[in-house]
Order: sequence, then structure tokens, then C-alpha cells
Amino acid sequence: MTGPLDRLLPPASVAREVLPNGLRVLARRKPGCGTVAIVTYVGAGYFDEADDVSGIAHVLEHMYFKGTPTRGVGEIAKETKASGGLLNAATIYDHTHYYAVLPARGFEAGLAIQADAYAHSVIDAGELARELEVIIEEAKRKADNPSAVATETLFALLHDAHRIRRWRIGREAVLRGFTREQVLAFYRNFYRPRNTVLAIVGDVDPAQAIVSVARHYGQLTDEPVVRAPRPVEPPPAGRGLRYQELHGDVQQSEVLVGWRTPPLVHDDSPALDVVATLLAGGRASRLYRAVRDRRLAASVSAWNYTPTELGIFAVHATARPERAASALRAAWDQVRRVCDGETREPDVERVRRVTLAHWLRRLDTAEGQANHLAAWELSGGWAAGGAYLDRLLATDAAGATDVARRWLAADRAAVLVYRPSTQRPF
Repeated sequence: MTGPLDRLLPPASVAREVLPNGLRVLARRKPGCGTVAIVTYVGAGYFDEADDVSGIAHVLEHMYFKGTPTRGVGEIAKETKASGGLLNAATIYDHTHYYAVLPARGFEAGLAIQADAYAHSVIDAGELARELEVIIEEAKRKADNPSAVATETLFALLHDAHRIRRWRIGREAVLRGFTREQVLAFYRNFYRPRNTVLAIVGDVDPAQAIVSVARHYGQLTDEPVVRAPRPVEPPPAGRGLRYQELHGDVQQSEVLVGWRTPPLVHDDSPALDVVATLLAGGRASRLYRAVRDRRLAASVSAWNYTPTELGIFAVHATARPERAASALRAAWDQVRRVCDGETREPDVERVRRVTLAHWLRRLDTAEGQANHLAAWELSGGWAAGGAYLDRLLATDAAGATDVARRWLAADRAAVLVYRPSTQRPF
């Protein structure tokens, strides 16, 4: 019996090849779209940074397209644009990814550019110094974002040792001190074929695409990636509820409740996604009706985030200061109701419909399919994405209640409030 993703992305339609140097290549034809997405996922992100180089993965992302020995500063973007394409990139805790989307006729030229950037970025010292100023300004803007400050402070409150406790973009003093040698060392260590997935989806022949990839990437050598041991997070059991309150020059209050949850590959993670959607997936969700409809908060969300070896379940409300406490109480009550078994099968059926629609929308484009394939391949195998969705859609009301009780207990929670300085403490 096939699941919904198997029908949309039939296993036989995805060509997979591992080059002798360890590069994993996935290719799929999406006929009639007229475009091609070339997506590169590298297994290196904020979790891979030592404390003295916190933020370096993001710095390298900024430098990746800045030039090679044969393409000067600005030429990679210029050549891609000349082919009708666009470039973008992002860094997160467990990976960094780069992508180009081009007209299908520009595939060969686009692939050559991507391969050049991947293998030959020069990390010019002068350009690095200029780009660090851009990154520092980005970091300052982020520090002025109340939602970002509150979210990352919650991550630190929930954990005692793990690197997720750190301000992920890096602090100005460390950023300003980065040298070309440090960035180059990170690049040369982690940007190895065996630590990389390349996914290509679009109006291209998959077999021919893999041949082209082998031509451009096959000469790269297979060398090991050295990962320094990460701090080990102690188990959360018996810690008791944690609370922290911040205040600053903000207009509204950010109120978050979080729990430590298991990683992506854990059997409970799909059901925790169901719980998050039960709570905040659309206007019919519990939190929308109990918090947003009652005008206790301007926005409310819930999510279960699983970067590699850990998970975080959070409820987040942005509210007027005088209503923040009421929003927190209402949100807490809804989580307790789920834990107490007040979930009906019609509620879960709504979640199934919302979830399936969300997954299908993400896979509507060549870019979406390429990112899906690359992300799941880096996590252990691209086909695991379909299996994950199948388990999610198979979760019933009893299963949702069970995982909520085990992972969202009151004595394992952390509460974070970021309020205006003019507002009295909670």
C-alpha cells in the first residue's frame, strides 16, 4: 500500500547515485515545469561550531557565492541571472543549503556555476572584511526582533549544555574577529562530498543530470570530516518547571512555553507534529479559538522543531502587555486539555487534511521537491520523508494524547516572557 507522498514522488521516479567520493546525488524529472532546481545541502550548521567560532557557518554561507579563481566577486550571481535564474542560501542548526532555480535550458551552465562555488570558493580576505560588516548589521537587526530574542532565549532556558543554547547568528565581538584562515578551515573541513547532498528536480533527464554531476563533482577527493565532540545535554527528567522573564524596549509581550522533545527519527515525533497542529493549525485549532478569537493575543502558534539530535515543542503568543498573562493561562489550559485526553477523532481528521495540504503545497514546485529530497537524504534517506508523513497521518486521538502526556508534562516545561520595560513583572 502506497502513501500520499509515494503517489506524488514515486520511488521509481527518483534517481539516486553515490559518487565514488561520497557525494549523494538525487535527480527527478518534473515534466512541463520548464525550470530546474539545483539544491546543495551540506551537513554543517550552528551545531558544528566550537564556542570560539560561533556564527562561522553563517559567515561561510555569505562568502560561498562571493567568487572563485575563475569567477570574480559578483560574477556567480551575474552569470546565474544571465541564464534566467536566481540564487539563495540559508544556514540553520544542523545544515546549510544553497539553491539555484533556472530555466531548464540553463541547467548545464547553472550546474557548472554551483560546482565551481562548492569546490573553489576563495574566501577573499578583503571581501570577508566587508561582508562581516553586513553580517554584524544583520545580527543587530535580529537582536531588535522581539520574537527572535524570545525564541532563542527559550532554547537556552530549556537546555543546560547543548549548543542550541547559543545566539545562533553569533555575537559582534566574535564575528568581527573572524579571519580568512578560520573561515577557510571550516569550509575545507565540512564542505566535503561525503557530507553533501545534491538534489536536481525539473525539466531534465535524471540519468543525464547525474552524468553531468559526475563530470563536475567527480574529481573532488573523498576526505573525512572532523567533528569535535559536542557537549552532552543531561536528561530532562525531574528538573521542574523553569521560568525566565526579560524586559526591554518592546511594544508587545512575547510569551512562550516550551518542552524538550525527541529528535526527528524518534517514533513519537510525527505524533507531536499532530499535537502542534491540533493546537495551532488554522482558524479551527484550539489555540486560535481560545486565544486569538478571544483577542488575548495578536498571534499564536505551536510547533515541534527537530534539528538532528533533539526536539523542541513550543507554544508562542504575541500579546498586548495587559493581556499577556491571560494569553499564557489560556494557552497553558489548552495544552493541559490535550494531555488530559480532550481530543476527538474529528479533530485529528482535520489535522490530517491540514497537514496533507501543507506537504503537498511544499512539493508543488521543482524547488520544493528538490529541497524535500535533499533534506531527508541528509537526515538518513530521502524515502524516510514519505514514511514520516505516513506515520503522522496514521496518528489517532489516543496516540496524540499519549505523546502529549509523556512529553508535555507541566514539570518539564519552561516559560519565557519578554515584556516591555514599562510593564510590571508577571
